[in-house]
Amino acid sequence: MHRPATPLNKQDAVTSPDNRVEQHKFVRKIVSLIVVAGAVLITLYVWGIIERHPRTDDATARANVVGIAPRVGGQILKLNVQDNQAVKEGDVLFEIDPEDYRLVLEKAKAELAALDRQIEQARSTLQRLEPLLPKHFTTAENVDEARTKVTTLEAQREGVVATINLEELHLSYCKVIASFSGRVINLNISAGAHVTAGVPVFSLLDTSKWYVIANFREAEVRHMAPGSEAIVYLSSAPNQRFRGKVQGIGWAVKPEGEIDLPPSGVPYVKRELNWVRVAQRFPVRIEIENPDQNLFRMGASAVAIIKGPPRK
Repeated sequence: MHRPATPLNKQDAVTSPDNRVEQHKFVRKIVSLIVVAGAVLITLYVWGIIERHPRTDDATARANVVGIAPRVGGQILKLNVQDNQAVKEGDVLFEIDPEDYRLVLEKAKAELAALDRQIEQARSTLQRLEPLLPKHFTTAENVDEARTKVTTLEAQREGVVATINLEELHLSYCKVIASFSGRVINLNISAGAHVTAGVPVFSLLDTSKWYVIANFREAEVRHMAPGSEAIVYLSSAPNQRFRGKVQGIGWAVKPEGEIDLPPSGVPYVKRELNWVRVAQRFPVRIEIENPDQNLFRMGASAVAIIKGPPRK
């Protein structure tokens, strides 16, 4: 006997294979839409952060470098420093043989002593002749000659005194002293070498003040101003962050192919691509507030992030 089929109830209809497949497809679509929407939101959020807080890895640590040039020429008698050595303000870096300048100074002093004797004699002669003029025991011409001689010798004395002062300065310049604390760099000379006045012998790196030159695209410059807070990371210490402030934004860079500007007149920032038109970058100087003297080195790679315009 044929038994009639039992009708499916509501629960069986929901849990049928076709319905389960459709349900899974719907869930996957919802998840996909959530993932895409989340990715878009995250992208917009990150873009907003980058737009408001521009960053660049085209940055280098800098410090001021001064060429140490003697003010007098001569042979180096004593070299007191080595390359990369740390020195303090007032330390004697090297000494130039002072003998030539000492002899010139002694000669000038001897000339001064001789002039003083001549001036004393000339004044004595003038004092002897002046009382004789009213009594007609001498002529006015003789008195004028005596006065002229005194005046001439006194003028010569002033010149010799100036020479003595100058030679004393030259003698003091034989000791070249560090005008600030820093590190000796590019030292390639030894004692016995001859140096020329005004020609640098080596350089001194001023380690008391560090800054970072960061190149930002021209569209990003509007999000910063002098005084803006910045964060700097060194490539040698990526986990250590340094605070800084924007000191200034470059107002000029050398355009590609420009030949009218002087070679050292404006900075040159090389573009990343030569065959595609890319945004020009401008150098931004960031003064570091808490530099680590053991980490900061001239030319070290860095990453700079601008936190926004300064607070008003």
